[in-house]
Formats: sequence, C-alpha cells, structure tokens
Amino acid sequence: MNLRKPPISWGIAILIAIGLGLLWSLRDYLFLLYLRENYQFEWPRLWLHVANYSTWGILFPLVHHWIRRTQEHQDRYRLIGSILLIGFGLSVLHELVSNILFFGMLHFTGKELISADTFRHIFRALPAALISRMVEFGIIYTIYSAINFQRKLRDQRIAMAEIQSQLSGAQLNALRLQLQPHFLFNTLNTISALMEFDKKEAQRIVSRLGSLLRVVLDQEKSNLISLREELEFIQNYLKIEQTRFQDRLEVEFDIEEQAQQVQVPSLILQPLVENAIKHGFASQSGDGKITIAGRIADGQQLLLEVRDNGKGSTAEQSALLKKGIGLQNVRERLSLLYGERAGFGLQSAPVEGFVVTLAIPTQKPTL
Repeated sequence: MNLRKPPISWGIAILIAIGLGLLWSLRDYLFLLYLRENYQFEWPRLWLHVANYSTWGILFPLVHHWIRRTQEHQDRYRLIGSILLIGFGLSVLHELVSNILFFGMLHFTGKELISADTFRHIFRALPAALISRMVEFGIIYTIYSAINFQRKLRDQRIAMAEIQSQLSGAQLNALRLQLQPHFLFNTLNTISALMEFDKKEAQRIVSRLGSLLRVVLDQEKSNLISLREELEFIQNYLKIEQTRFQDRLEVEFDIEEQAQQVQVPSLILQPLVENAIKHGFASQSGDGKITIAGRIADGQQLLLEVRDNGKGSTAEQSALLKKGIGLQNVRERLSLLYGERAGFGLQSAPVEGFVVTLAIPTQKPTL
C-alpha cells in the first residue's frame, strides 16, 4: 500500500467523524436517562461530542500526513517515539481546534460567553483531555496500520500472481521451443521417406504437422485450454509418430466425456506422451502401446494417466525427473498454477513401463 494516498476522502472523513459524535451523544443521552429520572436533554453535551470528533475529521489530511511519516521508520524504538511525539502534538492541536469550535459556538449562540473562567476550565481539563485524545489517536493509528497491512498483502498477492503467470507463460514458451527441433527433424525425415512410395500419406503427415505447428507457434493462445483441445493436439502428434514407427505403436484413449470439458494447461500431455515414446517404446524392436486415460474424481479433480508397456526403469522418481526436462516442466507448471491442489506421480518398474499421473483441479486457477 502507498500511504501517500488517503484511504478515504477528506469529506467522507468529516462525515464519519460527525456520525461518531452523534452516536456518542446518543450513548450519553441513553446512559444519563437511565441514571436520572425526568432527565432533560442538554444540547451543549451533544455539541461537545460532535465538536470533539469533527475535529479529527477536520485534521484528517494532517493526521494522514504524519502517520505516513511514522511508517517510514524501520527502527522499532524510533517508530514508537515518533508515534508518541506525533500523537501528543496532534492531541494538543486537536484540543485547540475543538475548544474553539465548542466554546465559540456557545459564545455566539449566547449560551455561555467566553471569559477568564472559560480559559481556567480549559487548562484544568487539559491533562485528562490530552489522555483521551492520545487514546483516540492510537485507535486511528491502529486502523491505519491495519489498512496498510491489508493493502500491502493485496498488492503482494497481485504481484505474485503476475509473476507466476509470467513464469507459467515462460515455461509454456520453453516447452514450445523444446518440442520443435527433434520432433521436426524426425517428422521431416518421415515425410522424405514417404515421398518415395506413398505421396498421399506424406501429404497427410504434412497437414497434421501444419496443425501441430499452428498450435505450438500460436503465442496468443491461452495458457489454459479444454482437455478436448489438448487431446486433438495429442492425436495429431501420435498419428505422426505412428506413421514414423510404421504402425508398431498402438494408442488407446479412455477419456470420460465429462472430463473433456475441464480446462487444463496447454501442452500438458505432450511431454508425457513424448516420454512414453522415447523411454518406453523407441528403443525396443517390438510393438508398443500407450494408453491415455482421464476421469473426474469426487467432482473436484481431473485425473489424467499416461501409461506405456515399455521396458521401464528401476530408478527413483527424483532421478527420472532429472533425466526428463519435459516431466520437470509439467510438474513445475502444475505447482505454479494450482499449488498444493495439483498432484504429479511417476511410477516405473522393469518390464512394466512408465505410468505418469496428473491430478488437476476442475476449478480454474486464479492467475
């Protein structure tokens, strides 16, 4: 929060002060009415409270300025000293202004003329009055500090959300760049080979590659898309890979219809599928299978699973993540977008392949 700008306008501050004065006068009236029978309302008491609180409203810009000055002190003892000194000075000024308002009104209405007795009364009541004003200033200062803390917290949350959004976008761009080199190289080799004996299939691959690149290179595309859109991208990706491996790669989708409507981070499945092909199938001579499943759990989470039947690994999850930049990217993006509400699991065993599981909240992140 920047305390250079008051939390409320000067006019609103005066109206609030008058309202507090009237409320305190009502409290006095009801209290005295309870203690005394046949109590007659005395309007000077009403004017006393109104003048007292209205003065804080009148002094509001000055109070705001000096409170802001105290906020600049980082040292605890200097801060406490400044609060006490400024509170005392403003309390003295308050008494001067409020006495002018109160006794001035009584004088001009003829209720009580200003005299030497008036000044003697002011000086006798001054110590008790200053204590009351210091307490009131302490309350005002506490309210300001609470507003200050709340606004700083809000600004920090906004700044953190912007940073997280930028980081998530940067990671998405990194993933886009990561996808292009080796995948393009392999696909172009496949197209070149197909041109020799199956030009129609080569044309289909070019069309699918164009669709993929349109998604990958679309910098304006939202960081969140529906699972249905993500699956369309993955299907094109896998069709190209199936052609490259001459149909030795079998792909199975098991996605609930309801799950396809959920918003997921763009390109979230591609690294998982790439990992399944690269580590679970590409190094084998036989056929391979990749299964992509998705369902809604408890109405609050989308569970996605990418499974392959490759050779697997005995390494720990941490070691596997270090080898796969794409998998790290997926886990970090989920953490940035959803925090602890998202989940990432990676399992593998010899001859059992890899199983990667994502738990994505069905509610959109607040970025």
